[in-house]
Amino acid sequence: MIYGIDAVHVHNNVYNATIFPHNICLGATRDPDLVKRIGVATALEVRVTCIPYAFAPCVAVCRDPRWGRCYEIYSEDHKVVQAMTRIILGLVYWEISLPANYKKDFPYVAGKNNVAACAKHFVGDGGTQKGINETNTIIDLNGLLGIHMRAYIDSIAKSVSTVMVSYSSWNGG
Repeated sequence: MIYGIDAVHVHNNVYNATIFPHNICLGATRDPDLVKRIGVATALEVRVTCIPYAFAPCVAVCRDPRWGRCYEIYSEDHKVVQAMTRIILGLVYWEISLPANYKKDFPYVAGKNNVAACAKHFVGDGGTQKGINETNTIIDLNGLLGIHMRAYIDSIAKSVSTVMVSYSSWNGG
């Protein structure tokens, strides 16, 4: 069994936990190093409660401000969202040196102060028609890959351990 917690807004459901601004505010800073340091703090606070897995970060791209989950994302600009995937480096291996034979394209989590990270919600979650949650994202393949997919690819390269699916569909499929 693996036990995890939704730490998209830090470990905010624990008494006296550090509370940082929501991702939309962090994205407005345009500061990936700040977000990485927040990842470090999040990992420490999650691990102190004996949880090894955080359901974070949310790397969806909000394309319609009517979507009720826009506060969970870093930006409507996919390039900003990609930059903010740096939080994963704080969550998964901020305090350790990677082994010499480590292959960059595979997840790596180690250390008592680190957590497994989960990129969410795959793919097109923030692009649903009229911003209605868990509905249909209507976009061509180039748009899906160019806007909504890029942050997931970056997340995997930065050692996210899992990717959470969404309840959205793509072009009705």
